[in-house]
Amino acid sequence: MKQKRIPLVGRQYLVPFILITSLFFLWGFAHAILNVLNKHFQEILDITKTHSAFIQMTMYMGYFIMAIPAGFFISRFGYRRGVVFGLLLYGVGSLLFIPGQHYLSFNLFLFALFVIGCGLTFLETAANPYATELGAKETAASRLNFAQSFNGLGCI
Repeated sequence: MKQKRIPLVGRQYLVPFILITSLFFLWGFAHAILNVLNKHFQEILDITKTHSAFIQMTMYMGYFIMAIPAGFFISRFGYRRGVVFGLLLYGVGSLLFIPGQHYLSFNLFLFALFVIGCGLTFLETAANPYATELGAKETAASRLNFAQSFNGLGCI
């Protein structure tokens, strides 16, 4: 007996799945760029290696502080609004690099990274379950694994 092949993503969900998958790439890139920023901050702002450890700590502090609020937000307003709010925070954090560069303020850069970390928390909290919902339940795990493979590509 021949079994019917279930598509990974249905046609009606293809565009949302591509957009969500691009977010996996985006946050992979955001994590990879931290090490590059670390070296440049040490040189340009003349900070010690000890102080530069705050770069990683501040980014991941956003995850620690915002994980539970992000979950509450997404359960109340849905995946799409969670993604939009995460992108908004990510964008605001990125724009905060402009005054940080103008004033050469390490603390302002740290605040910007914290806001980016908060945005990434919302993105990750919303995008993982949303990717599983964009098609048949039988292919949810495969769909999530495929989308998460782009996270690794963003780190390269």
